[in-house]
Amino acid sequence: MAFNSEKSKIPDAIFFDWDGTLVDSYGFLNDAHCHVLCALGFEPFKGDEFKNHFGKPREMLYRQIYKDKFEQAKELFELYVIENSSKISFLDGADILVKTLFDRGIKMGIVSNKKSSFIDREITNFGWTGYFQCIIGAGDAHEDKPSSAPLSLAMQKSGIDRKQHHVWYVGDTETDLKCARAANCPAVFINGHEDTNRLIREYNPVLSFDGCRDLLEFLVAK
Repeated sequence: MAFNSEKSKIPDAIFFDWDGTLVDSYGFLNDAHCHVLCALGFEPFKGDEFKNHFGKPREMLYRQIYKDKFEQAKELFELYVIENSSKISFLDGADILVKTLFDRGIKMGIVSNKKSSFIDREITNFGWTGYFQCIIGAGDAHEDKPSSAPLSLAMQKSGIDRKQHHVWYVGDTETDLKCARAANCPAVFINGHEDTNRLIREYNPVLSFDGCRDLLEFLVAK
């Protein structure tokens, strides 16, 4: 864990990224895209190639991966996710983190570049219905992350006034850190698939953790 300022005090509200932050979906998404790549006649990802796309804005990601077949790819990908979403699980410690924050009256929301309909389905599978004030996914704001628009919309829908409330945005990618910076919101970084040292140097999050359990331990110790 690392922290850098008094902004690390316990927040009134926490907005979370989804994939890679609360949800162990990297392998699932890699497999889903490999399935679609093969179906469209492309070579599947090799090794950790998918990490170059993980967490990117949905439209950008599809155009980068599938070129002129991106619309077909969307349909095939959504069908794969719908048929296999029960295979996705939450990350270690995420369940107790979410439930503890809820019990303590800390407002929570989701701000993701995944479609909100997918997130809704996964929330139901996890038994997390009712824990989040709002879910903002791909296409719900006028721009996706790294724009500030989704996070700003989430605060608006949750009744959060930044002048009156202390808020965190928790994520695991550079896209998340850019979003938090653009929204002038303190960022908390979860070490994931990217260059942690570089991102901490460049974006100076108020806190960084190795996972949900570390974040929970910090919060309950306050």
